[in-house]
Amino acid sequence: MRHEMLPYRPFSLIPPQMVKACLRAVFVIGGALVILALVMVLVLAAGRLSSAYGAEAGEEMPSGLFFRGAEQGTGLEAPTLSSDVTMAVNGMVNRVTVRQVFHNPTSQWMEGIYVFPLPDGSAVDRLTMTIGERQVEGRILEKAEAERAYKAAAENGQRASLVSGERPNVFVTSVANIGPGENITVEIGYQDAVAFDTGVFSLRFPMVVAPRYTPAPRLIAEEQPAPAPLQPAVGSEPDDARDLFGPVSTKKKRNPLSLTIDLNAGVTLESLRSLHHPVVIESRDYGRQRIALSNASVPADRDFVLEWTPTASAAPRAAVFAEQVGEDSHLLVMMLPPDTTAVRQIAQEPQPAPMPRELVFIIDTSGSMFGDSLDQAKTAVIAALKRLNPEDRFNVIQFNSETHALYRRPMAASVANVARAFHYVSALEADGGTEMAPALDLALTGGAADGKLSQIVFLTDGAVGNEHELFELVADQLGDSRLFTIGIGSAPNSYFMRKSAELGRGSFTHIGDLEEVASRMETLLAKLENPALTDIRLGWPNAAGKDVEAYPGPLPDLYAGAPVTFTARLGGVALEDLEGQMLVTGTGVEGPWQQRLKLMGLKEAPGTASLWARAKLEAIEDRLYETGRGDIDRTAVRADALALALEHSLVTRYTSLVAIDDQVARPQGETLESQEIERNLPDGWDAGKVFGSAEKVEAEPGLLRQLALPAPLLQQAEVGGQAVLLPQGATPAERMLIIGLAYLLLGLALLALVYRRSRTTHSNQGAALA
Repeated sequence: MRHEMLPYRPFSLIPPQMVKACLRAVFVIGGALVILALVMVLVLAAGRLSSAYGAEAGEEMPSGLFFRGAEQGTGLEAPTLSSDVTMAVNGMVNRVTVRQVFHNPTSQWMEGIYVFPLPDGSAVDRLTMTIGERQVEGRILEKAEAERAYKAAAENGQRASLVSGERPNVFVTSVANIGPGENITVEIGYQDAVAFDTGVFSLRFPMVVAPRYTPAPRLIAEEQPAPAPLQPAVGSEPDDARDLFGPVSTKKKRNPLSLTIDLNAGVTLESLRSLHHPVVIESRDYGRQRIALSNASVPADRDFVLEWTPTASAAPRAAVFAEQVGEDSHLLVMMLPPDTTAVRQIAQEPQPAPMPRELVFIIDTSGSMFGDSLDQAKTAVIAALKRLNPEDRFNVIQFNSETHALYRRPMAASVANVARAFHYVSALEADGGTEMAPALDLALTGGAADGKLSQIVFLTDGAVGNEHELFELVADQLGDSRLFTIGIGSAPNSYFMRKSAELGRGSFTHIGDLEEVASRMETLLAKLENPALTDIRLGWPNAAGKDVEAYPGPLPDLYAGAPVTFTARLGGVALEDLEGQMLVTGTGVEGPWQQRLKLMGLKEAPGTASLWARAKLEAIEDRLYETGRGDIDRTAVRADALALALEHSLVTRYTSLVAIDDQVARPQGETLESQEIERNLPDGWDAGKVFGSAEKVEAEPGLLRQLALPAPLLQQAEVGGQAVLLPQGATPAERMLIIGLAYLLLGLALLALVYRRSRTTHSNQGAALA
């Protein structure tokens, strides 16, 4: 009898009952290990949370912003901030007080640092710090000197506050040595001018500094920082984010703000409205109004805008506000040229044919424009395209991380070309970075065709940090073109938009809501279609003296509905001695134009001198953008600006206000914890589009100075040659347990697979033997 040799199979030598028993024991033990590991993870996580935040058994876990404490396994709640804003408007002068209350909810001594915006034309000139019943007035110093004084006081345990300007519209308040459970109030005062355009007065109060994208710098001016693009925070939770100006809250709204306005318009009003916030309006004696937010407070996440329109009979043709400081008189002047279109309609004269134009639209499609902002921009461009004449030429340029143009060069505004532009604009989507320079380069290169007026309409939220570089680009390449900027969204960078338009000899319009697009674009397009009033000059009577400084100078070109507005200082002239008439001349579509204004019996308006100083400061810094900048003495520009700021006690990028309490508050041995207070993400912004994966770079600490930050809290790592502040961390035990548990489950799955294969093999062998 012949026996067939079967292949060697180890499992065939083991009784099936024994194999099953062994595998059953392995699964029982493995399951018990899995349950034990899960229990350990839960116990450890609960224990770490309770120890980190001091939560005892039965207490609710705390919520809010926390950061790691100096001691291992501890967490500290961040300082909180609430703000109260009061405005007193008299005619065109607005005096504003911003009261910021820093509260320390912890048992530690704290330093709070907060970045906030103010109008870019504001003149910040006062700082008061209040601790309990005691008040400390601030003093203006050169920025480096003020920071040294603040840091020394912070380290010495004295309560101190510092207000610095990082941009004309971005300020930083630092408050050191806030005691446990204590409030410290910082009160900032500034002067601002009310805007007037096309028959409407308005004031704007920005509430939040939007995150800024900053490309790799090409030309950065002296003292201009060169920070990194928007980026996630190092060592933070995945949803936390920071940018050039520090941390941004992407989870919940913070920093409540209340606001009231006492309005003395000086004229009877046809309408008064708040554009973006519900308000309560109370009429008072002598035509005054008091305006307050309907809610006690609102999150600081979008601009507040108030507009009022005078009745037709009360609409001003001219207004002069004056203040005497020392021996000098200061004037704020607004004069409204005649509406030539209305004059022609009354005289039944034919309207002249519009001048052929070359109109280029630049649309920002970066991530910060996602949602309502891009919808507003697209609606605005489509409205403008509909008004093009066949003789016009046009193009559409969109940019984010890259730049793309609809046409290689401006094309005739034919029905087919405009229809193609409609589809192109409608299909635009928002994502990526904010690389503005290539788009401006493309729009400004070449100039318009012969006989055509070159106009560039730039729609963006202005969320960039390289403003100076872009200003230089516009000044260098503008040529005969005119640049008109449209600020889009709830919190645009108004400084960038206004200054770009000023250097571009155009105008700035803001669209903050989709419902405003039609009216705002109607006004802007009317300006674009009407010739400017050019070559505007001032003539002064002998009584004004020989030392007259007026700003801006020269006065910019004007479009329909825009007033002539300027400030002036009359050196050595008292208001009571001022007499005669001032003459304003210019050239309009009808030929020469002039208007006279009496200078006798002017009423004083406190703050006018500060507005003049702020305008002169801007004129000094504008020397940096003049053609042939290679010959500019930047040291001289800084020296002139610094001297003016110190004379008028203004916060600028060269000066800061500092207030220091004489008393030492923090006991010896107590450390000082420092924390940047998060800003809100502007209303309507999408955090994923702004802080998403578009910029894969490490975060930098931004402009905020860690003036009193204790060394034990920080370690340094080198990223790109710059020191980056990183929170110290412990071994991630919970994560390691979870990884180990995953490996255990994977091993059990493999064991189960081997078991199934062995059973299948055994069954096959049994069948073969049978």
